[in-house]
Amino acid sequence: MTKHSQRHRTTTLPFSYRDKGVDFDLSSFAVDDGAHTALELKPSQAEIDIASEVSAANDEELDWESITFRGSIQLPEETVEAVFPQDEWAQPPAKLYVAIRCHETIYRDRVMVSRSPTAPGKYNITLEIPKETVRGTVELRPYLVRTESRSGVEPNDYAGQKNFRVASGKLYYVIVDRYEEEEQAAIDGERVQFSQNDHLPDGNKLYYLDFRNESRPKLWINSDHPRIAEVLQSRGSVGAEARMRDVILDQVSYGVWVQLLVRAGSAVDAEGDVEYEWQEMVLKTFARNLYDADDVSEATHRLREEIADPQTLPHVMQRIDSELQEYIDPREQLIHLMEEGLQI
Repeated sequence: MTKHSQRHRTTTLPFSYRDKGVDFDLSSFAVDDGAHTALELKPSQAEIDIASEVSAANDEELDWESITFRGSIQLPEETVEAVFPQDEWAQPPAKLYVAIRCHETIYRDRVMVSRSPTAPGKYNITLEIPKETVRGTVELRPYLVRTESRSGVEPNDYAGQKNFRVASGKLYYVIVDRYEEEEQAAIDGERVQFSQNDHLPDGNKLYYLDFRNESRPKLWINSDHPRIAEVLQSRGSVGAEARMRDVILDQVSYGVWVQLLVRAGSAVDAEGDVEYEWQEMVLKTFARNLYDADDVSEATHRLREEIADPQTLPHVMQRIDSELQEYIDPREQLIHLMEEGLQI
């Protein structure tokens, strides 16, 4: 960002926020269980072409299952002092994590670096990216997030609500594979004209999550809206189209995750098991956070029971909404789009 856009960022949010308040460095990577290879990145380099690195190291395209990164995150004292009131400096009520995001597969995950309290200092990190969950480019970015609400804080000074992000760091773009132009990207979905397909809903629906094959749900994007479909195909990381794409994907992914969560929770059997891999992935990603539980089995059982009970269903839907707002954080992409629209 330019200095001018950084100024706007601090005035757009109603509290102190440090967009470059966390130092994030990646130092090496490894393919599957192999040895780590040093990443020789320039100071300003944000793109890491792992696809080319892997091919060059092996003289051919390698079939891999996961890529593991090592690196560090430095949380400076000045960031903590800028985003928390003085009486919280000693024990900052914050968690620090790295968000992992892939637009093509609408995949999101996070790796927890430090739970509350999170003091200033250096944290060593290890990040694993499973191939089966991503395609094309993966984004990695650290966030410092407030973990407690408090009253008596001036809105224009500090965030006062739990789960508000208060600082972030460098955004890396990791290219995990490339496709020839004539090849269709292997995404978890397809763009078609809803008006020309009887199995898809009528009207001006933007998307449809198809469960006819319960073992592998499919996401359809309506290409009857050509401008929207065109924006969704954008591969850029900056500019108006990239910002619009991110906002649209946030909207789509919210609706998709709600459906997947409810379906997965309803499919849990008496032993706490599910039949399909996608159901297990959804429950592992969300169930523990929904109930602040350390044990995924306990959280999964509770989700199953509450979805099945008409008395508790409205409450679990409210928790799902809250968790997805934190997980997706649509506010961030909306702010980026507004800044782009204002040509800051």
